[in-house]
Amino acid sequence: MGDAILKVTDLKKHFIQGKGLMSFMQRQTIPAVDGVSFDVNTHETLGLVGESGCGKTTTGKLILKLSQPSSGNIVYDGIDIVPMSNREFRPMRSKIQMIFQDLDAALNPKMRIGQILGETIKIHNKHLDDSAVTARMYELLEMVNLKKNKLSNFPSELSGGEKRRVGIARTLSVNPKFIVADEPTSALDVSIQAQVINLMVDLQKQLGLSYLFITHDLRLMELVSHRVAVMYLGRIVEIGDAKKVAQHPRHPYTEILWSSLHVKQSAAALKVQQHNAKAGAAWDVFDFTEEDKGCRFAPRCPVFAEKGQPQACTQQSPTLQDCASGHKVACHFPL
Repeated sequence: MGDAILKVTDLKKHFIQGKGLMSFMQRQTIPAVDGVSFDVNTHETLGLVGESGCGKTTTGKLILKLSQPSSGNIVYDGIDIVPMSNREFRPMRSKIQMIFQDLDAALNPKMRIGQILGETIKIHNKHLDDSAVTARMYELLEMVNLKKNKLSNFPSELSGGEKRRVGIARTLSVNPKFIVADEPTSALDVSIQAQVINLMVDLQKQLGLSYLFITHDLRLMELVSHRVAVMYLGRIVEIGDAKKVAQHPRHPYTEILWSSLHVKQSAAALKVQQHNAKAGAAWDVFDFTEEDKGCRFAPRCPVFAEKGQPQACTQQSPTLQDCASGHKVACHFPL
């Protein structure tokens, strides 16, 4: 792994939502992504994990400029893409691609696989003739281990694993260097998941790709990623080497996430279950206002409860601090 191919600094995306019966009068700001910072190195896989609704997919879409950030910087290969217009960003779009989570929505059901791949190739390579486009399609199918006869099929005639491979082939058709993989193994059987992951690892080595790997599958995250960033309510609460984060988590939330993998639940997991039964869902227990100063995990944190609800957790928002070489945690009382 070399220098950073992507640098994200203080990235924010806030949505305005109506509140209650008088929603047209009462407005609430929801910080889907709120001050996120991380780097992705060349040839590296950075895993982004967290419960549903924490802002993982929104972060990926912001990097792809599928949504415009409220503020912050996204520097790809030394160029800040945030202030770019869509027209200015278009030449760079082929270098930054996304593997979408929804298999069916990602592929046009009225187009054959050959048309889907051919369209993408022609848009980005207008100089190629039909024979060259066909040769490129055959090359892509071979890369993702699909037979040539699949080009005549419609998406509905493919299995889930085959659809995912087609999606990967389409992504690779424009020769990207950085890929946001949003739940690339969702809705697949375990055996097919393993095949898709092995394929992505092989392609990374073969083509020199860098991944932002978004998933809720913690075992998969630990196996695939070089580093892991843990996200909670729009903020990264821990980031570091994948094995160190998994085996020696420093944030209570991270410890709870990985403890859920064990057959015998840890004391921390049991405590948070009891606490959550009273507290409710994550986005419901934290009141997002202009006075947002405290730790967002505090209402669900067993450490916060054990220490008698210290003021530091309610008055000051923790920032990422080094707790070891390259291992950072945002917590007033790290484990």
